[in-house]
Amino acid sequence: MSPNAAKALQTVSLTAQRKTAIVVGGTLGIGAAVARQFAKLGCSRVVVFGRNQARGAAVLEDLKRLAPGDSPVQVEFVKGELSDVQSMRAAAEALQQAGGEAGIDYLVMCQKGLPTATISENADGYDMAFAIQCISRFALAYLLTTRGALAPGAAVLSIADQGQSFDALSVDDLSLARHLATGISPTTMFLDQSKRDSSVLDAFHEELNIRYPQYRYFHLSPGLVSSEQFDVNKFPGFLKYGVWLGQRLMSSTPAQYAMLPVYILTAPAASITGRYFDSKLNPKPIGKWAADARNREALWGRLVGVVGEN
Repeated sequence: MSPNAAKALQTVSLTAQRKTAIVVGGTLGIGAAVARQFAKLGCSRVVVFGRNQARGAAVLEDLKRLAPGDSPVQVEFVKGELSDVQSMRAAAEALQQAGGEAGIDYLVMCQKGLPTATISENADGYDMAFAIQCISRFALAYLLTTRGALAPGAAVLSIADQGQSFDALSVDDLSLARHLATGISPTTMFLDQSKRDSSVLDAFHEELNIRYPQYRYFHLSPGLVSSEQFDVNKFPGFLKYGVWLGQRLMSSTPAQYAMLPVYILTAPAASITGRYFDSKLNPKPIGKWAADARNREALWGRLVGVVGEN
């Protein structure tokens, strides 16, 4: 049975612990709700990373208002992009500076790069959505880890679909350009992009946990969350109708969902089983493709080559 995160968080307090939380994609939706939850718990410092200065400023005001009266929160907005490697490396540098000498205790990555059923290349020649959804998550986790930006015992958590497997994935075709050229339908391409993203994210999170055991790297599915960013029209074909129905029957609000990642990060380690979870906080194994060490090794080499050494 999955834990009751809302109930468990009632006994969690970060007051006076001098913790620093960074939320990437923290100006809207799930990310903003996660930042607010950290503030409610009395986290000493909350840094929000995003593209929109005005939305970032509004979230910072929320954080200051929500912090416990006896534990004012220090807040900061870092503006940046994650659309190509140059911007990802710049973001990592800015976030390391924001973390300061004490380092980052909690890094939550909520940036959106959802499948589009098409391919739109960025400056590096990779599909833009894939770059934001997957490459940027690897870049931030890898660069901040290897540059010594994480505090001792730090935890990194990605919120993105977990546990799927695209068994035919090749690290030489991560954007699925060759796959698309076979003439598949938009619906099939959308589903395969989703499975590709999950496979890649599972694979490098597993490698991070193996290579850097002094830290914890989590991958958590969002499920259906009704935020201001959610648009069923982004889903192709018949999928939009299924998602529309699911949203009305099973979706949660960003505030409700945000308790799950914050619980994983702040609850006593002994109460957390596993590193990978579905949207109900049930432990879930990584997908078949990611479970193959040969695939993970090949992907790791490719991603390090794309992002560059620290």
